[in-house]
Amino acid sequence: MTTSKNVPETIFSLTRSYRGAIKKAINANELGLNGMIVRCLHIIQDSPQCTANTIVTRMGRDKAQIARLVKEMIASELISKHPNPEDKRSQLLVLSLQGKSLMEQIKVAETEIDRQMRAGLTDEEVETFQRVAAVMANNLRNTD
Repeated sequence: MTTSKNVPETIFSLTRSYRGAIKKAINANELGLNGMIVRCLHIIQDSPQCTANTIVTRMGRDKAQIARLVKEMIASELISKHPNPEDKRSQLLVLSLQGKSLMEQIKVAETEIDRQMRAGLTDEEVETFQRVAAVMANNLRNTD
């Protein structure tokens, strides 16, 4: 089947286009942001008791890489660290006012880009895409 050979290129093209649209919408290059930082900010915002380990687990990245990103986000004043009352060995990560403001911009951009991506598609087509993409992602996770 020739269409299956195009699946990786289609996914790569969609991902590249999505990242480019987000970067442009939030002026990521001017702000010195990359996709990993944006993803981390999402996780911190969505996790009430977020630690660096929470990010490691959710992103499937190594601890050293996440530690560097956390330091970078603290230096950029996007997040702050606070003692974790439940575990003295870890720190809770919280969005700063600047981080919250940036996340508001990101949410607006993501909503607009989602609207653009869905243009010309029915709800059923979008649901089918999401279901198929989830199965493909799961298939790749289960190849160990």
